[in-house]
Amino acid sequence: MVDGVPAEVKEIMHRTGMRGEAQMVKVRVLDGNDKGRIIKRNVTGPISIGDVLLLMDSSREAKSLERR
Repeated sequence: MVDGVPAEVKEIMHRTGMRGEAQMVKVRVLDGNDKGRIIKRNVTGPISIGDVLLLMDSSREAKSLERR
């Protein structure tokens, strides 16, 4: 059995990180205490709208990885 909370990708916002290696996405949590909540997460690798991610922690929101 896999531990984690499923979340569906709703919007791909922009690339982030030093070299654009990650993408910031908005996901809707599908189960657990935060069900229905929309949060921002950083994702590496290929991703598209409608994909389901398994989040280990659904209570944290991602900050941009851009250097300021």
